[in-house]
Amino acid sequence: MPGPRSREKIREIQMVVAPLFAYKGYHSTSMRQIARELGMNQASLYHYFKSKEEILFELMNDAVDNALSTLKEICAGEFLPKDKLTRMLHFYTLYYAGAPERLILLVNEQHSLTPEHRRVLVEKQREYVNIFKDVFRELKGHRLVKDIPDSIAIFAFLGMVHYTITWYSREGPVDLEGLADIFSEIFTKGVLT
Repeated sequence: MPGPRSREKIREIQMVVAPLFAYKGYHSTSMRQIARELGMNQASLYHYFKSKEEILFELMNDAVDNALSTLKEICAGEFLPKDKLTRMLHFYTLYYAGAPERLILLVNEQHSLTPEHRRVLVEKQREYVNIFKDVFRELKGHRLVKDIPDSIAIFAFLGMVHYTITWYSREGPVDLEGLADIFSEIFTKGVLT
């Protein structure tokens, strides 16, 4: 297990690498460029990560793990099913639309991972869907949801958030909290009065 200094350095490396991979592209970013951006030699970089692909995987895996942890906390809380859903929608929007590098990597670079690493992430993404499905089951038990297939509703919401990487700007007229409120409103109530 890495010590506190190593963990700090790993975090520093990840913070430098995430925007490079997101905006330059994983394949267009070399370990030499990463080392140069960090002000370290390439050999030192390999002390922390065995490969460029390992850095990419760790960035994605940490992002997914953190989101899963929060979604599970929300579901374990003493909330009404409707409140659980609203909290989940709000969190997911803030977490992903609020960190475009994180989202760009997850949406655009999964194909760059080894099949083994890709499998790990796909399994965790299935957990996301299952958490949402559990809340939908609770909502159906209370007759609080329309007769819409769960998977279609869930993937519609996920797609709405994931697509923000192409158009949303935090400097625009809607701040992140406002975006989360709007997405929750659209998802839970629809756009028609």
